[in-house]
Amino acid sequence: MQASDLGQEGLRHLRPLSKANADQVARHLAYAGSVIDDNPELAYEHAKAAYASARRIDIVREALGVTSYLTGRYGEALRELRTYRRMTDDYSHVTLEADAERGLGRPEKALSFIAEIPMKRLDPATQIELAIVTSGARADAGDSEGGLAAIEKVNTSELDGELRARVELVRADRLEEVGRDTEADEIRGRWQSVFDGDAVDIETEEPSEDSDPQDAKSEQDTVDNSEPASAAGADVTHADAAGGNEAATEEADVADAESSATATVESTDQDEADRVASADDGASAQGNADSEATVAPADENSDAAEGTEAE
Repeated sequence: MQASDLGQEGLRHLRPLSKANADQVARHLAYAGSVIDDNPELAYEHAKAAYASARRIDIVREALGVTSYLTGRYGEALRELRTYRRMTDDYSHVTLEADAERGLGRPEKALSFIAEIPMKRLDPATQIELAIVTSGARADAGDSEGGLAAIEKVNTSELDGELRARVELVRADRLEEVGRDTEADEIRGRWQSVFDGDAVDIETEEPSEDSDPQDAKSEQDTVDNSEPASAAGADVTHADAAGGNEAATEEADVADAESSATATVESTDQDEADRVASADDGASAQGNADSEATVAPADENSDAAEGTEAE
């Protein structure tokens, strides 16, 4: 596995690192991405190794968060995905954050977190994924009727086969929970075959990116946000309750990451300026005052992480 296998977009996020460290981290992330579907545990180990060398890099936190979620390390997933979101303002993994709360046995916190998500920031496919998690969280909290209502707001008529099957099978689970077994069995008979008999955790599967944005209904029809966020919503981001200083630690992590990136850019700019000045002096000494070298400053910004490096 080569560093270049991470792709140019991913490598751009590693610019604050030394060349040797960036190469090592890139190889870990690329390997994690290549095995995540077949061996998420191995992917987690590589993401963890990347974190050990570059915990201030956003895509490293993303990779560790996603692989933690896929391997059932929900507390760690919450911490890393939350930090990634705060570092990048990228809401693409909020479904995993909410489902991780469910995994920790905290459906009420999942619902409080969902109620505070700015739905306009999500694409239609993610809104549908969030409706699936909302339905499951309500059922976990003892409100299967509410879970059924949430999933029935999703317009499935234009969804692709697999995504529609997932929604329909979640609906079947809710119907069974409220005693409508015949309807549940009919739905399963129509849609379970889409997965070819594979054991699929329909409610906690990673978000699909296959649906057409025009195929989903508006956010109001995807997730029911009618209930107010509870006081517990303020604590929804504290996945590890035993860690009383976790929030302060994360604040420091984010601040350190931003400070490190800024310092690296400023250092790069100063080095570039020194080289330009040196070149100009040499040209002047040789009587070539009319020839000035113009060097573009180093790129000061890297694009938001796309999430695909680890996923």
